[in-house]
Amino acid sequence: MNASWIIAQPFSAMRAQHRIAAHGPDAGPDPLAGDRHMPLRDFVAELEAARSAADDPLIVWQMGETFDLADLGQLGCTVAQAPTLGAALRCFQQGFFALQSGAEVRLDVDGSEAHFHYRILDSRIWPRRADAELTLGVLAGIVRRYVPGEPMMNGVSFEHAPCAARRQIADKVSCQLRYDAGDNTISLPLRLLDRRRSDAAATDTAFRDSLQALDRHVQELRRAEPLPDRVRLAIFERIGRAPLDQDSIARVLGLSERSLRRHLESNGTSFQELTEECRRIFGHALLVRSAVPLSEIAFRLGYSDQTAFSRAFSRWYGASPRALRQAGDAGESVIR
Repeated sequence: MNASWIIAQPFSAMRAQHRIAAHGPDAGPDPLAGDRHMPLRDFVAELEAARSAADDPLIVWQMGETFDLADLGQLGCTVAQAPTLGAALRCFQQGFFALQSGAEVRLDVDGSEAHFHYRILDSRIWPRRADAELTLGVLAGIVRRYVPGEPMMNGVSFEHAPCAARRQIADKVSCQLRYDAGDNTISLPLRLLDRRRSDAAATDTAFRDSLQALDRHVQELRRAEPLPDRVRLAIFERIGRAPLDQDSIARVLGLSERSLRRHLESNGTSFQELTEECRRIFGHALLVRSAVPLSEIAFRLGYSDQTAFSRAFSRWYGASPRALRQAGDAGESVIR
């Protein structure tokens, strides 16, 4: 699964404004081709390279905070018209597919806090430290538009391990900072979702019209996605969190189980093959990038016991899960 994409416009804007240069012949499109898509893994790789080469460890977060929403395409233009912070964040969640595929974004509420979650679903796209900082920086910039001049975040979490810039990032966000989380999250007081922008020029009616146009665009994009890719993403989103049976995935995609089976057969694959592929990718990431016990990994992947899990990984990799963990993550990233 290497079909995840992002619109080229954000990278073109960063390349022009921050002098980010492409590395290699397949690293990205022409800077002026803002209406095109580029592979998500190439975007993540270029962003990671830019972060590593920069003297300022906060450069990527600051890029996100100061991003011109117009450079996020139709999604950004619609978010910019939102009358309240809550409307802006819900719009960002609902329309995110217009910006990027292959990701999970979620806005939820827990007591007096709101949490916005983001993660790339394909575990092979790694490292993605810079991608997380950019996306959370964009979210922080959106929040700041509605909450100027006062503390706004209760916490920030990253899925990656602590890095050398940990102290600088903690000083920047001025809130609780956590690493090795399940995804990348910004948490803020729930009361802030009702904040309105004092300088908002668009009317609520204009925002609703723009949101409807964005929804139509997202639906068109989703219909254009190959069904096997949609199935993979649905599996990645639920793996370790919800049932992975064919009927459940079919319902998520708005299909009957029979229809899903028929369409996958016409694409030369099956639900079982796609599930095994996703288990292999996700399980290997847990083995080499975490200390999660092998028994728990087997459970998250839906195996009946650890023996079945070990047999499957020995068949796929020619080595046991324990040996794979000891070998580490060399060569596993798709960022080359």
